[in-house]
Amino acid sequence: MKFRPMIVVDSREATVAKDIIRSLRKMGAIVQVKPLVAGDYILSEELGVERKTVNDFISTLTRRDLFEQVLSLKTVYTRTILVLEGDLYLAMNFRRIHPNALLGTLATLARSGIPVVPTRGKDETARFLFFAARQEQRKEGGGFEVKVVKKARSIREFQLLMISSLPSIGREKAEAILKTFQTPLNALNNFRAWKRRIKGIGVETERRIEKVLLTPFTDEEKSKEPVA
Repeated sequence: MKFRPMIVVDSREATVAKDIIRSLRKMGAIVQVKPLVAGDYILSEELGVERKTVNDFISTLTRRDLFEQVLSLKTVYTRTILVLEGDLYLAMNFRRIHPNALLGTLATLARSGIPVVPTRGKDETARFLFFAARQEQRKEGGGFEVKVVKKARSIREFQLLMISSLPSIGREKAEAILKTFQTPLNALNNFRAWKRRIKGIGVETERRIEKVLLTPFTDEEKSKEPVA
């Protein structure tokens, strides 16, 4: 049977990207539309995608919107991709943007470990998302959990957000952890017991969580060591 990747689309993005969603479904993707705290498309448990048209991208060059959106995505997903849709240099000529502003922004994104994938339009964006999701999910062995689908508004939501943000821990596992250990502090103090008491958590997940919890904090610009 042909492998069908799952792609989660932010509900706000879905209202302006109906052509992309239509193309993804036509190619065979399973598309779910949900409200996401960060990102436009989620392709795996570890990979989130932000999509920008070239006009939107240019509009953010003089503001911090772009970096806040992309970097907030990196706090939830280990890897982040920015899809840049359209002819950037043609749009730049019409908008009278100096090339240095563009190159400086691209350099900042590259330095932050965020690859930029150019596409010519929505059809090409859809094809990129489809094949990237298929590669990711074949590697991981199937579907995935969306880590965060709404903003925290209560203590319970903040607790779930805290635990679900750890590597390979989605909302469902976070809920199971908190039900078992009662408080986030108790759960974190006993994270090595998770693999014995929580279904779906193994040695590799424990190793990655241990790396996050026990590695001393350093300046982000000096430390780019991945979790995996």
